[in-house]
Amino acid sequence: MSAEPGSQIAGYRVVSRLGSGGMGDVYIVENEQLQRQEAMKVISVGGASNDDFQQRFSNEARTAASLDHPSIITVHSYGVDEGLPWFTMSYLKGPDLSSTQLSPADAVTVMEQVASGLDYAHARTVVHRDIKPANIVITRTDDGAIARAVMLDFGIAKLADSPQLTAVNSVVGTAAYTAPEIISGQHASSKSDQYSLACTAYQLFAGTAPFKADSTTALMMAHVQQPPPSLGNVRPDLAPLGPVLQRAMAKDPAARYPNCRAFADDLKRALAQTQAGTSTTVAPVPGVGPGHTPAPPTNQRFAGTPPPSGHVSASGMTPPSNPGMQPPHSAPGMAAPYFASHPGTSNPGMTPPPSGNFNAQSYGGTVPGGPAYGAPNQGYPGQPNAGAFTPPPMGPGAPQQAWGAPGQAPKKSKKPLFIGLAVLAVVLIAAVTTLAVLMTGGEPEETVTAHPNMQLVTNSNTTCSIKDESLYCWGNNSSSQIGDGGTTTQQTPIKVPGLTGVTAVSIGNYLSKNEEYPTTTCAIASGDVYCWGRNHYGQIGDGSTEDRSSPVKVPGLPKATAVSTNDTATCAVTEEKEVYCWGGGEGGQIGTGDTSERVTSPQKVNNLSDVKQISSNGGTVCAIAAENDLYCWGNNGSGQLGDGTTDQRNTPVKVKNLQNVTSVSIGRSVDTEKKIIYRTVCAVADGKVHCWGSDINDDGYRKVPVEVNGIANAEQVAVDVSTACATSEGKLLCWGNNFYGQVGNGSTERVMNPTEVNGLSDVEYVTTGFSTTCAEVASGDTYCWGLSGQGQVGNPSADSEKQTRPIKVTI
Repeated sequence: MSAEPGSQIAGYRVVSRLGSGGMGDVYIVENEQLQRQEAMKVISVGGASNDDFQQRFSNEARTAASLDHPSIITVHSYGVDEGLPWFTMSYLKGPDLSSTQLSPADAVTVMEQVASGLDYAHARTVVHRDIKPANIVITRTDDGAIARAVMLDFGIAKLADSPQLTAVNSVVGTAAYTAPEIISGQHASSKSDQYSLACTAYQLFAGTAPFKADSTTALMMAHVQQPPPSLGNVRPDLAPLGPVLQRAMAKDPAARYPNCRAFADDLKRALAQTQAGTSTTVAPVPGVGPGHTPAPPTNQRFAGTPPPSGHVSASGMTPPSNPGMQPPHSAPGMAAPYFASHPGTSNPGMTPPPSGNFNAQSYGGTVPGGPAYGAPNQGYPGQPNAGAFTPPPMGPGAPQQAWGAPGQAPKKSKKPLFIGLAVLAVVLIAAVTTLAVLMTGGEPEETVTAHPNMQLVTNSNTTCSIKDESLYCWGNNSSSQIGDGGTTTQQTPIKVPGLTGVTAVSIGNYLSKNEEYPTTTCAIASGDVYCWGRNHYGQIGDGSTEDRSSPVKVPGLPKATAVSTNDTATCAVTEEKEVYCWGGGEGGQIGTGDTSERVTSPQKVNNLSDVKQISSNGGTVCAIAAENDLYCWGNNGSGQLGDGTTDQRNTPVKVKNLQNVTSVSIGRSVDTEKKIIYRTVCAVADGKVHCWGSDINDDGYRKVPVEVNGIANAEQVAVDVSTACATSEGKLLCWGNNFYGQVGNGSTERVMNPTEVNGLSDVEYVTTGFSTTCAEVASGDTYCWGLSGQGQVGNPSADSEKQTRPIKVTI
């Protein structure tokens, strides 16, 4: 299709042709209805008239049109005319980066704006796939300063990969800027966009692309095999920027920055160390790799609306619900907590599983049979089809990954249900140390105080307790979560070797594709965070994805006072009362706006200060911060963030209607029949217990906190598997799901209202998880009850399945 000036395309009058590229032609057109000029791209590559391609085009165009950011070109309309897809964009006079020169300071400004736009798109699970100088247009203010840097062609590179098109190149993107993992056949991601942005930045500073070659093939091999070049070799005056660019161009995506804005921020800091930071010296107009199509004239280019006062940060943006994160479920070898069903949602935003039929409302796979899943289908009174939630008996051979991650290779065992898939090979992640520990000189090191709410934990059929600054664990050990170097179940407490000065402990798990619960344990010892067990998402924090059978110190993290690990991610509170998170981030639980699948080193969560306590579960994290306000982030499918919505939040949001919060706990439950996850948050505020999210007593949701009646002067609260417990003036009260006797009243009937647990006095702390409950009293003794099949109650004389009353643990 070659349109002449004055002709019509889909009702738009053609003014002139701006240029052409591999996917088609670009025109300036007149929108006669609105009386304005726009830019129109017409896809004319062979195969564009194919029905399947046109449907794919419509999907990508809708996605691009949904993006609203000053650094992303605005898509106004789209359609198909005479068999050829087209879309219109804002039009603005301004050069692209392939045809203009910038000073170092201007180049960094452009990187900041583009990085903000990319992080905004990535938070909405949209990847550009073809970041390069020719796809970034700049405009300037009247005094010559950079006004806007605008990215073009979101989604076009993805269309170029369509099997319906006739194309010469098999690699999506422009070779001079394409990430090595894309060349190797992996999917594009936020990290591959970051790599391309770093290549573009290098070119702006150096005047040439980072890699040079005589052919496209050789150029792609250079990206895969050659180390990133040093900027200082060609621009000695900009040498401090070199390491920043090299990190963003690391071969391993996990070794790059957590997000694009972090990369741009480091560029700006590095530039401030140079005399060139305020220089107007520019690099020559960059050359490009083979096959480059020259840009349109510099005085005519797409762009957007009048310059805004400032660009928008991606932080805090709420992406639309993105189906694909699979809910937790029972695992072989782990007796599963019983849970009664009511409406819920799965986890939005997570990477779909490598196999199986998973979607936003449910998760696929056959529920294993056998005793672990044999809970009677009686449910809660008044609930339709109240089914069994069984947190599985995780036996030996628990799998590697959560929400669709591959499972572990099966081990020989006489027990059924212990079968997992073979572990997929993973790339070792380069260690990154970017966080400095600030120490005061000349003063003796202070003794770290034990965290009052993290002395005892039970989860995944495993229990751990801190006694005399040593850590003792018992119960299920299929993921090496006990930390003794093996996988043997322990019926009684054993001391975790190698840890001294222990002040806090946490146990977390996630659901693997095989419906098992790989588990990770973390503890603070002498102020340092140590983790062990499963590590598929980097939740151990040592920069790798290797499992650990004994404690491993988390590097690059300041001294810490609290830690919480669960659902692929780990977060810690430092002595400076700041929060750092790492591990799986697709559900937003890292809290920085980074939704990468893996964030293997600690990242600081901004906009939180004076943090006292942290809790995580079900892809959701909550922290008690300044003014004793509660902030939460991550998954919000049950309304558990307490902000009145069910929108995923990738950065912290304040929970509504709570003041003077002193305790918080997050619980997760699964309906194994409907295959839906539910999440509940409970907190103590002004001495009263409030809960929200999935209501543990009926089939509803509460999007803001609701007070629980019947508890006066509450001190601490715990919730999981629709069971809740709270301490009050030395008493312990529990209610909710009681299938395994975890309420502690001697029965297995559901308990509607808070009920005192008899036989215990002077209770100081309670924890409940996976249908087991444990409490510590003033004398230092520990008692456990509820689900007991894996030794998690810590007393060999306990009932083999359901211990319905507290029984003392001997440590």
